[in-house]
Amino acid sequence: MCRNRAWFLCLVAACLAGPVLGLQGCGKKAPPPVAQKVEKKGPPLPPGLLVYSCGGSIWKLPKGQPAEKIVGGSVWFPALKGDETLVAYWEDLGDRMAMNILNLSSKAVTRVGAWHTLGALGRNLNLRNAPVWSDAKNVLLFADGRQIWQVEADGTNLQTIYEHAEGGCYSVSPSPDGTRIAFVGVGEKDQNLWTYSTLTHKAQPVTEYTNKDGAVGSPSWSPKGDPIVFVLYKSEDANIWRVLSEGGVSMQITREGRTNSPVWDPTGAKIAAASGTQNPLLWQIHLISATDGKFLEQLTTTSPGGFSPSIAGAW
Repeated sequence: MCRNRAWFLCLVAACLAGPVLGLQGCGKKAPPPVAQKVEKKGPPLPPGLLVYSCGGSIWKLPKGQPAEKIVGGSVWFPALKGDETLVAYWEDLGDRMAMNILNLSSKAVTRVGAWHTLGALGRNLNLRNAPVWSDAKNVLLFADGRQIWQVEADGTNLQTIYEHAEGGCYSVSPSPDGTRIAFVGVGEKDQNLWTYSTLTHKAQPVTEYTNKDGAVGSPSWSPKGDPIVFVLYKSEDANIWRVLSEGGVSMQITREGRTNSPVWDPTGAKIAAASGTQNPLLWQIHLISATDGKFLEQLTTTSPGGFSPSIAGAW
């Protein structure tokens, strides 16, 4: 009898403590834990930093601080590396354009190479032909009008990765994973957005404008995968549009007719762009909403104006 009573008491205790002890068969089973989606967060962004062209010099603007000239002379189209350590830019040598890389900490400059200019306005390279960093592969990309080049961050291993057989090749921008490159392809009857795959080694047009419709320039690939923004030049107007990297219907973002050189911020929510005022025409850098084109903030007040922005960090 005592043994039966002890066994019964043990059974009751086991039922009461079942969820803790992991025993099954007494009462209701404990519900399984609800799966929760955990968003992976990367390292925090460094403080916001903008570099841009102004009067033939290159300036930097840390968020909340005054602007500072960092490179003088006839230099153009800066590209800021995502970790804010290096700035690549073109230097006008007269008969040639040199690609340089500036170390923002040591101030040391590495000369990558020099290329013959394209026409009378060589420093403009016929388009906003800024270099661009591929942070996924830690390389610098740029075009010389016919080919796309790649070079390591230390200026070594310079190589051609694509030659555009269809005509001119300008203004490159890599996908976030570095496997595709957007660029402007120029033919006799059109100037459109193209992409090139480093995996399949194939290039294809994304937009299908004719010269009558307008001319594409200044592409910038979203850091979140899609879309690509670009400038559509038509008559004297320049507005920012966006399109998916596989093509389709393009959507207009800005409408005031004087917006150029768009680049995404690291979050993919904002775009830095040069926007011109009227009477007189003066370009300054603004932050713009990537979804509706709303002007959020004017970043520069530099005279004679700011152009060709490159942006990194938290804005």
